[in-house]
Amino acid sequence: IGTEFLQSTLIDKEVEVIFCNPPYSEYETWATKIIMEANCQFIYLILPQRWQKVKEIQHALDLRNVTAKVIGSFDFLDAERQARAKVDIIKIRIQKKHCRKNDPFDIWFSENFKLKADTVNSEHEEAGQQSETLKEKLSGQLTTGRGVVPVLVELYNQEMEHLQKMFLSVCTLDTDILKELDVSSESLKEALKQRIEGLKNKYWKELFDNYKSITDKLTHKSRKAMLETLTSHTSIDFTSSNIYAVTIWVIKNANKYYDSQLITLVEDMISAANTKLYKSNERVYTDQDWRYCWDGVKPSHYGLELRIILHNKGGVDINSIYSRYGFTNALSDTAHDFLDDISTIANNLGFILPAWENSKQKGDWESNTKQDFWQNREQNKILMTVKAFKNGNLHIKFNQNFIKKLNVEFGRLKGWLHNHVQASEELNIPEAQTKRLFKGNYQLTQSNGLLQ
Repeated sequence: IGTEFLQSTLIDKEVEVIFCNPPYSEYETWATKIIMEANCQFIYLILPQRWQKVKEIQHALDLRNVTAKVIGSFDFLDAERQARAKVDIIKIRIQKKHCRKNDPFDIWFSENFKLKADTVNSEHEEAGQQSETLKEKLSGQLTTGRGVVPVLVELYNQEMEHLQKMFLSVCTLDTDILKELDVSSESLKEALKQRIEGLKNKYWKELFDNYKSITDKLTHKSRKAMLETLTSHTSIDFTSSNIYAVTIWVIKNANKYYDSQLITLVEDMISAANTKLYKSNERVYTDQDWRYCWDGVKPSHYGLELRIILHNKGGVDINSIYSRYGFTNALSDTAHDFLDDISTIANNLGFILPAWENSKQKGDWESNTKQDFWQNREQNKILMTVKAFKNGNLHIKFNQNFIKKLNVEFGRLKGWLHNHVQASEELNIPEAQTKRLFKGNYQLTQSNGLLQ
């Protein structure tokens, strides 16, 4: 949930049980924070026995209207690391499951926002709304030479401080005015809660947008999986240490995605008609055996042919461009995404496409009409030539160097090819070429300059 305990907020992190054996030099602070903010059913703490005399802990228990039960007492006199400390294990029941009694946010709100009346909130415009967007603020600050992280954290803290001041100012209004505005404390409390959650989401999303140098190298499926994982954890507090921890996770896991998505793409294009067996496999499977096995267990140790036919990958419907809900330039979204994924994998293998030269930029696709995806027009280098058909099929002819590198990396990542010499023998590619091709898929390092 974060890298620095005292910088983390527990209120918005709903769990069933919290267990903590805090550092005894600051157990009062840890215990008080957990009791005040815990959004759970049970808390278990291991505390020095003098905890019962700590006023802050007793005050926190009173505010939550709960009691602490000692369920065991121990010492460390005979422990591997001896210590004189005598401790209690205490159990605190906060609330029953699905019960909002003693909600930690309610207590935090009551402690920090003292209302002059029992009734408060109405339909008012979002206070603090400014015409300048977060992206514009960030862009303006970055021109000073500061990094993305410190700027975003500073802007987040400024907005959070402004948000609390805004709600504090509402709480100072006269009772008659609050009644006239028909504002209730419950709705004001809920509004503040939603604003805080929205603020975190906004800043984490802006941070993720700055990962484009990573996510642009992901296929549609991989990109969606990574971003869903990230956005499901935006309740984590927006602090510098948490940001760097998340960024390290992104870098490490991006490399796994870069490898797994290459395998997924090739396997998605595999069929008996598109596949050639490794040299060592040809004596095991005849052509007839191969086609028979394809309907059952897929044989291993294979690569893609130079020319392939893909079924049900989306095609063209030339009549759809006249329909309100038709495909863009007559090419289906499925086909768009699939060709975009091939381009992404090609970029990761070093076959750089300066721009997508397909139906999104060119004229309408027509059935059985070829479209070239260029690497370099000046040098007359084409990555692939594609034909899309009304029956949903795609016919693709790949660049020979690209398909060689794709097959070498696919075999390596599947564990079939252990070195470039074996790749040369199995795929019938000169050894001098496989030496350059082996381990050629893009990988990130922690020194790649992300967020600097």
